[in-house]
Amino acid sequence: MVRSKNRVSSKPARDRNVVDVGKKMFVVLEALTRNPRKPPSLEEITHSVGFAKTTVYRLLNTMREIGYVDQVSPSGGYVLSQKFFELSRPAMPHQYLMPLARPWLEQLRLRTSGTVSLGILDQGSLLYLAVIESQDPYRYAQKPGDYYYAHATAMGKCLLAYLPEAEVDEVIRAHGLPRLTRNTITTGTELFRELAKVKRDGFAINVEENAEGVMCIGAPIWGPDGYPIAALSISSPAVRMQGVIDSMKNEALRVARQLSLMLGYKPEVLAKEAIQADGSPEVVALPRSS
Repeated sequence: MVRSKNRVSSKPARDRNVVDVGKKMFVVLEALTRNPRKPPSLEEITHSVGFAKTTVYRLLNTMREIGYVDQVSPSGGYVLSQKFFELSRPAMPHQYLMPLARPWLEQLRLRTSGTVSLGILDQGSLLYLAVIESQDPYRYAQKPGDYYYAHATAMGKCLLAYLPEAEVDEVIRAHGLPRLTRNTITTGTELFRELAKVKRDGFAINVEENAEGVMCIGAPIWGPDGYPIAALSISSPAVRMQGVIDSMKNEALRVARQLSLMLGYKPEVLAKEAIQADGSPEVVALPRSS
């Protein structure tokens, strides 16, 4: 009998890029989520997943040892640990940020006629995640995916302002403070003075520091832990923005605050006083909408 060369094997080929133990571990994790009111026992999990009891025991024991699973008692059921839920917490605001932000950025562009951007710090540089370009023929805009020096942008200064000084020093050592225009900050002393002002005011202004003839105002977007996870900005030709800077600032702060609240930010987190090294109170500026 001649076999057809095009015959499909009844048994699919094994993907060598897939680790079986990894798949089994996540199947067991899924089993732990099916009845949160009653932690399942070893026998119940084994029946649910269809693996050998010894395999399930070893997987549970491994996950318990590294802290992602807890056992209610020495002979009780198993539950996902607090560490498991903390694993994904830092990524959650970023995952929700883009779909939440886009309609607000579009609205902000319509209300201000400027180019509206959204960015984050990535290894000390400002990474543009979204850019909604102004409809004005005279405009300055970047592209999503572009990287810029953080010290020369309003968004970058918003994000640097809330980093520990040691981390800002690392950014300076890694990227330098190159002069991009006649107004660019080029010394650490100047930068730290500017970042202190940004932290005090709750927003940042870029006056022709990244490009000649362009002004920009930025506001931080706060995460649930009370630290900025991103920033937004409005940029426009300087001759146009100078006369409307206050209204631009209010619009940027309004949208940044709204996005922060939608991401789980609680204003009282930043309302507490931070004690400076000399013992005097330092009031951390809240993002304002007026």
